[in-house]
Amino acid sequence: MNLRARAAVLAILLGLFGAACRKAEAPGAGAGSTARRYPISGVLRALDAGKSEVTLEHGPVEGLMGGMTMPFPVRADPAVLSRLRVGDRIAATLVVDGDRFWLEGIAGEPSPLSSSPPASATSPPPAGVATPRPNRGVALGDSIPDFSLTDPSGHAVRLSQLRGQPVAVTFLYTRCPVATACPLTTARFSRLQALLIEKGFGVLLTITVDPEHDTPPILAEYARKAGADPRRWKFLTGEPHAVADVAERFGVLYYPDHGQVVHTQAVAVVDPQGKLANIYYGQDWEPEHILRDMEKARKG
Repeated sequence: MNLRARAAVLAILLGLFGAACRKAEAPGAGAGSTARRYPISGVLRALDAGKSEVTLEHGPVEGLMGGMTMPFPVRADPAVLSRLRVGDRIAATLVVDGDRFWLEGIAGEPSPLSSSPPASATSPPPAGVATPRPNRGVALGDSIPDFSLTDPSGHAVRLSQLRGQPVAVTFLYTRCPVATACPLTTARFSRLQALLIEKGFGVLLTITVDPEHDTPPILAEYARKAGADPRRWKFLTGEPHAVADVAERFGVLYYPDHGQVVHTQAVAVVDPQGKLANIYYGQDWEPEHILRDMEKARKG
């Protein structure tokens, strides 16, 4: 996707004010009279029947957005979801109703590979690619093991250097094309930075999940465009295994997929003693929520 097409996608999706990881609307909440419907098709890359959510690698949606891989809430009979498998090719209707969107009318075509888990779950990543291991996140109230990553100026930043003040930590990558994922997180952190400057405390850490691409110079340009004050908001990268190790500690998983990086969206608050005070997964948070948690952690 070229930059112009990405910009169009971002503008459209930001206009929806939708969060790709938002919980699906209640099945009884019907579409309004102004709802728009678009045919959409693609390959199922992930399925969470409990959340009624699928991740679809889809082609262009005419009149709305280009092709990409992103999660969608689903409104469908549970029996329909139970028949789907990762790797299936599906066709559906994308409904956009104000600030809500979801898939309905799903029809699936089984893939010969769909009976097997995705390769990323059964085999090691390609040479040179490191991915976090699951179930290694620190529990609330426990200390985050110290780590050292590199900022855009090439200097090492250790978590332990930030002791004495609360720290908010999130993960993203600079090439992310999904407006409701990394770009939305960056916009919210920009607002949070302004609130922290006004309050006079706190540090923000943004860690890339694409360290092979997001080198210090690339992060420097991204940080500049985001308006990041390096004294308050630090963008970090590092050797791939070091970044994956840090992500594990916050329960963040990621893996490369067709030129994109599928990853957990998360924001964590670390207290002044280096302990995990709170963590949000998905995009169900606002800058004011993080500020509240950081103020609470600061006061102990």
